[in-house]
Amino acid sequence: MAQAAGGFAGAIGGIPGRWHELPRRGRLRAGHDAAGARTGGGGEGALPPRADASRPAARAFPQSTRSGGSRAVKTATGVDYVVIAVYMALMLAIGFYSARFNRGASDYFKGGNRIPWLVAGLSSFMSGFSAWTFTGAAGLAYQQGVVAILLYVGNAVTFLLGYFLFAVRWRRARISTVMEYLVERFDEGTRQAFSWTTVFFQLFTGASMLYGLGLFVASTSGLPLTWTIVGCGIVILAYCVVGGLWAVVITDFLQAVILMPFTVVMFFASLSRVGGLGGLLAALPPEMKSFSHPGPGWIYVLSWTVMVSFGYNTAAMAQRYFSVDDERSARKVALLCFGLFFVGAFIWFVPPLAMRVVHPDLRAVWPGYANPHEASYAVAALTLLPTGLVGIMLAAMFSATMSSLSGLFNMHSAVISKDIYQTLFARKAGERELLIVGWIATFGVGAAIIAIAAAMAARGASIFEVMLTFNTVMSLAYGPPALLGLLVRRTPSWSGLASFVVGLVLGCYGAFFAHWSLVQNVAIIIPSSVAVFLASALVGGRDEAGAARREVLFRRLDTPVDVATELHAVPDPTAAVFRFLARMTAAVGLASLVLIVYARPGERSTVIVYVAITLVIAAALALVRGAPAKAEGKAA
Repeated sequence: MAQAAGGFAGAIGGIPGRWHELPRRGRLRAGHDAAGARTGGGGEGALPPRADASRPAARAFPQSTRSGGSRAVKTATGVDYVVIAVYMALMLAIGFYSARFNRGASDYFKGGNRIPWLVAGLSSFMSGFSAWTFTGAAGLAYQQGVVAILLYVGNAVTFLLGYFLFAVRWRRARISTVMEYLVERFDEGTRQAFSWTTVFFQLFTGASMLYGLGLFVASTSGLPLTWTIVGCGIVILAYCVVGGLWAVVITDFLQAVILMPFTVVMFFASLSRVGGLGGLLAALPPEMKSFSHPGPGWIYVLSWTVMVSFGYNTAAMAQRYFSVDDERSARKVALLCFGLFFVGAFIWFVPPLAMRVVHPDLRAVWPGYANPHEASYAVAALTLLPTGLVGIMLAAMFSATMSSLSGLFNMHSAVISKDIYQTLFARKAGERELLIVGWIATFGVGAAIIAIAAAMAARGASIFEVMLTFNTVMSLAYGPPALLGLLVRRTPSWSGLASFVVGLVLGCYGAFFAHWSLVQNVAIIIPSSVAVFLASALVGGRDEAGAARREVLFRRLDTPVDVATELHAVPDPTAAVFRFLARMTAAVGLASLVLIVYARPGERSTVIVYVAITLVIAAALALVRGAPAKAEGKAA
């Protein structure tokens, strides 16, 4: 018992330093291989073993290029802080605007199934990564090269599973929360076990996201870490409490509008600095241009892809699938995410690769940062961008993490209010009561995550170890039964809980006792969980009540959604939503023109390119009309 408590405490806050600073002991810590690299876990926060530190460094440019002369690394200025403040105010305004769409719990938790697929798709995309992409993963690219690209291509591939298998089935389930599906496919005990466990474990993964965002912003701006964490958390919490899922997806969309043009500008600015793609490839050492690297190699990449496939087809991602109007829209959500992640894999990691050429020794550039390679993307922005766009860079980092956290807040409020409160305490609760409970639950979850993140900061906990540990345990325990239940009909009601318990026990053992790597986690937990699930069909016995529930569920899964019949009373807000998004996007672009005044003459073209991309997006959004007004009026 004492050993378990010690391992659990270590995962929360007692792990020294970051992943590459851990001592090489005979007994490895959770998620590390013999080289001391983090290897366990899926999704954000898992890295393959580091390459040999003795390998040759990148071929450096001449000193004048590396130092940048007058273009040396800058710091955030008052203009950048104003940009961030305006961004925060914009997010809060969207929360209050989104409240107009919430007529009850259905609108608050799943958007009344009327969220446009483009909005839901970009929301799903933005929820799929956080500031870790631009810190931990960028650090991987800076140290090991293009292998980081391959891992994110793996992320993209997982959405093809959604496109071909799961998007349609999640939409046809006609549910408000993933946990609601569990009680129909399995039983109430399964739903309660999944609900309580998921909320508990993801408090820590959410806190690690918020901690990572706070650390990134504090390190680049000089703001106090704890106050940065609290401030970011309060803003996210405010617009989620007021606006529900509509606020989440609309802010996600606008965050994508801010993030994507910025990353495109960074991509071209980085290539321009190192002489184009040819210059970059010529300057990098051979091992950084190869997909073969020390460690498990392709086996690791495959394990990574298997791991993240569970997270990207359940939980908040599944919520986006059943928030749209029909199956076709749900599949478009998956396909859009695939395309954006695939393209993003090649765009996001050019800046840190370029910084390996421009600044081969980031510790000399940023001596106050414990792990300067994780700041490679920030260094690229501070090196290449004019004043004001640095603030947009920080806003983009806010975007990446705030979208993930806002989705987490909304999903957990839905689980607490509908799957726990309504089921255990108020079975006859009406829509208004559930909406109020949803507000309270969102506030409670958000406050807990803020408090845990602040505690992590106070203790100096390892951000990625916490995310890695809890995300690994939860993903591999929850994923197999949740997805298999959508596909396999013949297993009894207790099959989901049995599979979940086996995965949870093995995951906790691997994380806190055996310290398994990612490859070991995937190779041991998934076959065991799947075997228990399928074997239950052989020993299931009579389960008439469960069989009746399953029959109703699978009848729905086999029945296409009839939008005209099922959503006739729900007006289509597409035109209003995109009109608002077009105006807000145009406002962001036009407001960014002011930054030309503060940019140096040679940097003004960068601002103009960013503004041009943003205004083109705004013009495209203005063309989206949705259902004709007459049809909407009849529907209402």
